[in-house]
Amino acid sequence: MALARYAAQQNAAAGPHEIELRAFRYVNGLLAAAAGTPSRATALHKTHQLWSLLMADLTLPGNALPPALKGQLVSLGLWAQRESMARLSDRGSLEPLMALHRDMIAGLEAQADMRSVAPTPPGAIAGTA
Repeated sequence: MALARYAAQQNAAAGPHEIELRAFRYVNGLLAAAAGTPSRATALHKTHQLWSLLMADLTLPGNALPPALKGQLVSLGLWAQRESMARLSDRGSLEPLMALHRDMIAGLEAQADMRSVAPTPPGAIAGTA
């Protein structure tokens, strides 16, 4: 019970990018630890769910991402969902899914880094103001 309250509080304080980072890391942890059939099925189901949520968000009218990027992300999501379903019925490698998630994590981290660096206004000298 206390753990659930702590998790809810952490998510309430986090921004959307941080929540996405946590979700990709969580799913990749599940995929990496999936040794037996039950854990593999759970990891693949969570992967499918994650991409369903992301694609639903991408199609919302208020999503501010450029249309071309949204289309590319939806394509990746559809691939990830197909791959998840295929890996449920065989013992194929989960590495391609984990590699995609690592790329998504790197991209989200790069965005966070870019947001944390405030641009210097034209004509201003860095360190003064």
